[in-house]
Amino acid sequence: MLRTILRGTLALAVLAGMSDRLTPRAGLARRVAVTVDDLPTVSRNFRTPEDRERITRNLVSALRANAVPAIGFVNEGKIHRDGVVDSAGVELLRHWTGAGLELGNHSYSHHDLHTTPLETYLADVARGDVVTRRLMLEGGRPPRFYRHPYLHTGRSLADRARVDSLLVARGYRVAPVTIDNGDYIFAAAYDDAIGRRDSTEAARIGDAYIAYMGRMFAYYERQTAVIVGRDIPQVLLIHASLLNADRFGELARMMRGRGYAFVSLEGALADSVYRSADTYVGAGGITWLHRWAITRGMPGATFAGEPEIPADIAAAERAGRR
Repeated sequence: MLRTILRGTLALAVLAGMSDRLTPRAGLARRVAVTVDDLPTVSRNFRTPEDRERITRNLVSALRANAVPAIGFVNEGKIHRDGVVDSAGVELLRHWTGAGLELGNHSYSHHDLHTTPLETYLADVARGDVVTRRLMLEGGRPPRFYRHPYLHTGRSLADRARVDSLLVARGYRVAPVTIDNGDYIFAAAYDDAIGRRDSTEAARIGDAYIAYMGRMFAYYERQTAVIVGRDIPQVLLIHASLLNADRFGELARMMRGRGYAFVSLEGALADSVYRSADTYVGAGGITWLHRWAITRGMPGATFAGEPEIPADIAAAERAGRR
C-alpha cells in the first residue's frame, strides 16, 4: 500500500489514518540529532549578561545530563559590542565547547537570503565563524556545519549554487532540518510570563510546549513514513531560549518515550536519505522532508495535518510584541 501511495498522491486520509506512533524497524531504535539555533541565547526579555549566562549554563547542563551530543549554531553578531568581540559572549560559547558540544555557523547577522543582496549574505556567512572557528579549533577540529537563517536556502538554483560554493570552500555542510516547530512562539510567551513573575502561567506554557512537541514528532513521523517510506534519523531544530533551558529535560524524556536515541548531527547525516536530491527554490523555510517530496514531484507534498500552536499561547506571543 505504501508503495502505491508514494507513486501517487500523499492522500490526507492516509496521513490522518496512520498510527500516531509508527513502529521502528525491528531491532533499531529511532534516532534524533538535536540542533540549537541562535546562540549564545535568544530571548525577548532576558538579555542581560546574567540572564545569558543562566540560560546558557542551564541549557548546556540539561543537554549533558541527558547525554545529548547537540550542536549549537552561532550568530556571532551577538558576541560583538560596537564591532569588538565581547569576552563574556565568547565565554558563553565556551560553555558549549567545554561540555564537548559542537558549534556551527548560523551567519553573523542572521540575514534572510531571500531578502538580502547575495554578496551581502555571502560576506555575512564568512564573517560568521571567526570566533566559532577559533573555539572549535582549540578542541582539535574546525566547524563543519552551516544552518541557513529562517531555513531560507535561495529563490533560484543559481543563488543556491553560489552559497553552496562558499560553504564548500569554507569546509561546511548544510545542516538540514526534518522536525521544525514553533518553539520560539512558546518561548516568547514563556519569557513574558516569567517577566511578570507569573509562575503558574509559565508552568502552563511549558507543559503545553512539551505536549505540542510530542504532536509535532508524531506529525513528522507520519510525514517521514509517506515521503521516505521508512524511519530515518531525524534532525530537530530548537532555539537557545529560556524555555528550552528550563524544560529540555522534559523534552528529552518525551523523545525517549517515543523510542528515540540521541545522535550527533554527523551521525544522523550518515543516513543515505540525506543525499537525496533537493532542488527546492520556494519562498518558505520548509523541512528537508518536504523539499525531497517537492523535488520528486510528489503531488500531495503539503503541510496538511501539521499541529497548530494553541490559540491562547499564539495570542500571548503576539500581545507581547506590542
